[in-house]
Amino acid sequence: MIKDEQKGHIKLLVRFVKSKLCVAREARKKMNFTENSTEIQDFGDPCEYVLLQPSMLKMRVWMVSIFGSTISFISMIENIFLFGIFVTSRRHRRENVYMMLLAFFDIFVSMAYILLMSVNVLSDYFLAPFLVSIWYFYMIPIITISHIAMTSSSFLIVAASFERYCATLNTKNMRFAQKNRKLIAGFAVLLGVISKGTMCLEFELVYHEQCAGKMTATTMKFRSFVFDTPYHYYFRFLYRNFVTVFAPFFILVYLNFRIVRALTTYTTATVCLVSSGTGADLQKRKANARAATRTLVVVGFTYIASNIINVTLTSLEQAHDDISQQYPSLYIIAIDLVSLLTTFACAARLPIYLFCQPVLRNEIFERLKRFCSLQKSPKTDEKLGERLRSMETDTSYLSGEKSTKSLLAAETVPIATIPELDANCEKDAVRQILQQSPYETLL
Repeated sequence: MIKDEQKGHIKLLVRFVKSKLCVAREARKKMNFTENSTEIQDFGDPCEYVLLQPSMLKMRVWMVSIFGSTISFISMIENIFLFGIFVTSRRHRRENVYMMLLAFFDIFVSMAYILLMSVNVLSDYFLAPFLVSIWYFYMIPIITISHIAMTSSSFLIVAASFERYCATLNTKNMRFAQKNRKLIAGFAVLLGVISKGTMCLEFELVYHEQCAGKMTATTMKFRSFVFDTPYHYYFRFLYRNFVTVFAPFFILVYLNFRIVRALTTYTTATVCLVSSGTGADLQKRKANARAATRTLVVVGFTYIASNIINVTLTSLEQAHDDISQQYPSLYIIAIDLVSLLTTFACAARLPIYLFCQPVLRNEIFERLKRFCSLQKSPKTDEKLGERLRSMETDTSYLSGEKSTKSLLAAETVPIATIPELDANCEKDAVRQILQQSPYETLL
C-alpha cells in the first residue's frame, strides 16, 4: 500500500504534468516505494505493484488505447499530409506559416499520445514489465517534446488569431502582424521551448535491482533542485500555469469573441465593386477572406473546447490540494478526457480546413488525386500543374501582373478603407490594393 507521504510526492508529480498528455501522472502507479530501506521494511514487499482504480482499467483500455489511439493515428496521417502540402509550396511557406507549423507539431502530439498514454494503460492491463521498461526508456524525452509541441501550438494559434483580429478590425497593428509573421511564429516556438524544455531535467529514473523483471523494477521521481529552489514556485507554478494554460485560453476567448462580433455586426461588402469586369474577381476575393476568418475562428474555438477541462482542472487543483485523492476516479477520467480532447483537436484540423476553405479543399483533393494515381499521362500531369498554379494565384496576395518591386513601392490600403475610393478608380489601382490585402492569407 502506498504511504501517505509518497502520495503527496506523487500528487505533485501529477500536477506537474497535468495538462493534455499528462502521462507522468500515470507514473505514480509505478512509484510504490522509496529508497529508504527502513521504510520499505515497514510496508511489506517493496516490489509489490498496486494498480490505481483497477475497476476502471478495462474502460480505460477502450477509451485510451483503442479509441484514443485510433484518433491519434488518423491525426498523424492527416497532419503529415497537410505538412507536406504546406512545406512544398512557397506560397504556403510564406503566407500560411502558422498552419504549416501547427501541422508539424500536431504530428508529435498525436504520436506522443500513443507512445505515452496508450502504452502505459496497456502495460497495466497486461501487467507486462517489458512494456513498463520500454515506457520508462522513452518517457522523459517524449513527454518533453510533446509538451513543447502543445505549448508552441497554443501560442501559434494565439498569434494567428491576433493577426486575423487586426485584419478584421483594421487595427494599427495589422501591417506589423503581417510583415513579421515568420518572426512572430519563431518567437511562439521559442516561447514553447523555454516554457517546457526544462521538463527533461526535472525527472530522474530510479532502478531497483531487487525488483528486476517485475513491474516496479523502474520508478521515477523529481530531482532535488525542483523543490529545493525557487524554481518550483516561480517557474513551474506561476509561469507555467498562467502563461501556458490560462493566458492562451482566455486570450483566444477574447479574440474570437471580438472577431465573431465584428463579422456579425458588419455584414456589408468590405471592398468596392467596379463595373469594368472586376466585380466577380472581387466577390471571389471577399469569399476567400471570409473563409480564412471562419477557418481561424473554428480552429480557435476547437482549442478552447479541448482545453476547458484542463483549465477547470488546473483551477480546482490550485483551490483543493487533495482533489486527486478525494476523487480519484473522477480525476483519472478528467485527465484521460484532457488527453483525448487534445489529440481530437489535432485530428480536427484537416476537416476544418476542408469545410471552411474551398480553395485549400480543391488543392488538397488535387494532391490526393495525384498521390493516389498510379499511372498518369503527361497530359494529366500538365493539367494538374496548371490547376495548382491557378489555385495559388487565387489566394496569394503577392501574385499578379505587377512586378515585386512595384508592389513594394505601392502603399498598402486596408480593405476596410476601400469603400471610400471613388467609383471610377482605375483597374490597375484596384488590383494593387487587392494584391496587398491582409485578408488574402488563409491564416
